[in-house]
Amino acid sequence: MQKLETARNLQTRLTVIIDTVEREFAPLSDAQLRTKPAPGKWSIVECLQHLNLAERYYVRQLQHKSERLGLVEHSPDDQTIESDFVGRLMLRMLDPKSTIKLPAPGLVRPRSASDLDPASVISQFLELQTLQRELTGRLIYLDWNQEKVPTLFGNWLKMRLGDVCQMLVVHTERHMQQAMRVKAEIATFVG
Repeated sequence: MQKLETARNLQTRLTVIIDTVEREFAPLSDAQLRTKPAPGKWSIVECLQHLNLAERYYVRQLQHKSERLGLVEHSPDDQTIESDFVGRLMLRMLDPKSTIKLPAPGLVRPRSASDLDPASVISQFLELQTLQRELTGRLIYLDWNQEKVPTLFGNWLKMRLGDVCQMLVVHTERHMQQAMRVKAEIATFVG
């Protein structure tokens, strides 16, 4: 995969995610957004809050990388993206098509839906996704194979910038599909 094409693809996918939340979830009532399809399952607002918690950390890391660029205004160099073992593993496990169920680490596990303000969660989600889309456009000026980003698991485990940019989008797509399934399941018992 080439960096510039991948970046454009990620930006397009982020636009689809933003449009989906605005179209599918923003019009729902607080009750619908908080309804769990079954005990132990997440509601729509919990899916979105999980993404807010997980991605806020990475978006901050991407902002720091972007701020280091200053006012660089030259043509970005394209490159072949090379994932390392950790990147390939994360992308495979978080892919929406993956059947691997991963428990969310406590740090990014959402509070109970009754404790969340759905409007605030949706607003934060849209802001983070919009910022991530903008940052992806700026980060093309960096080397996606050489630049490293610390993970939520600590500074001892770092991922390549290209893997992080891709991971954030596949992780979001995974939970967007989960939230859409929740919406379909609750449609029969919440008015």
